[in-house]
Amino acid sequence: MTREGKWPFAAAVAVVLATVLLAACGSSDSDSSSSTAATSAGSTTTAQNGGGEESQGSQKQGDSQDKPKGRDQHSSSQGSQQSGGESSNAVAPLEVSGGGSAQFRTKGGDNSIQEFGEEGESELQEVAETVHSFYVARGEENWDAACSYLAKANVEQLVELVSQSPKFKGVGCGGALRAFTQPLPPALEREVTTVDAGSFRHEDGQGFLIYFGPKRAVYSMPMREEGGVWKVAALSGSAIG
Repeated sequence: MTREGKWPFAAAVAVVLATVLLAACGSSDSDSSSSTAATSAGSTTTAQNGGGEESQGSQKQGDSQDKPKGRDQHSSSQGSQQSGGESSNAVAPLEVSGGGSAQFRTKGGDNSIQEFGEEGESELQEVAETVHSFYVARGEENWDAACSYLAKANVEQLVELVSQSPKFKGVGCGGALRAFTQPLPPALEREVTTVDAGSFRHEDGQGFLIYFGPKRAVYSMPMREEGGVWKVAALSGSAIG
């Protein structure tokens, strides 16, 4: 398969997964046309299922108004910490073990993501921090901060989709993301922020972070480059391998 053929195939897989998950976990006001719109955005709403999409719900940490926070800095030796705040035991520390995409290839399987573009070793840490920070912000229900890590196209599609319901008109990205997030019990907060990044594949402003999630399951998160910064291009990673 050529490089040019791999991205469309991976996108098609994301579309199928998004359609299934939105039907199960979408807002109560979303209808079938909303699911179609969400699918075209490449966004996914997830619930904990132990095998398909990685669960990315959130548990309310307080009743105060959410405020954007600065970009988090993480490493394998420290816990996640929002700017101006303390590390939380409910958050799994980011790990960046590296090793490249070869470790994720499966013999005779679909390796379109593992072989997409070229290896981006120099960008791996930055991209891993972005994905992990996005998950942490969602887990802490810091919606504006979470939106700051999303690609512009995904933000626009998410807001457009949610605004089809009268009660969500004008809510903006934060309100739209909140409407699409499936709450999880506190016991799962640490699990859903588990990221051990192994590889970043990219080409022409598109990319995939490949990482180990909960229970060492392998996931990929699509990324998009905007103004020299890599942004998250889905609401959660998709299981691969």
